[in-house]
Amino acid sequence: MRRFDDDFEEIDDDEELTDADLTHFKKRLVDERAKVQERMERRVTAAVYETDSLPDEIDQASRESEQIALLRIADKERKLLNQIDRALVKFDNDDYGVCEGTGDMIGKKRLEARPWTRYSIHHKERLERMKKGG
Repeated sequence: MRRFDDDFEEIDDDEELTDADLTHFKKRLVDERAKVQERMERRVTAAVYETDSLPDEIDQASRESEQIALLRIADKERKLLNQIDRALVKFDNDDYGVCEGTGDMIGKKRLEARPWTRYSIHHKERLERMKKGG
């Protein structure tokens, strides 16, 4: 299916996903979920369970900064896990690959880059322009 966007750029990547495509993307999501879960747990463990007291205040401050950074990264990974879980639920509802904003198909190239994405590239760009006030 070929169509043109508002700027008359040709778009040729919004075809229906095949069963093979769905299997591929679901496997990618499950694999990515496992990797993110493991990284997040490692970071939280490193941040929370390193309790050796350091004699130097500078070393203590450095460790606290490192712990804060690890927890921030773990929080971002937790958010990514939520996005992946949300995408996995879409397989059960038969609406994986459908833009939540427009109902159009999300391009395979976009799904390949971010299999947990919720929006087509054009809708996401529109949202970002609105967010910036333009």
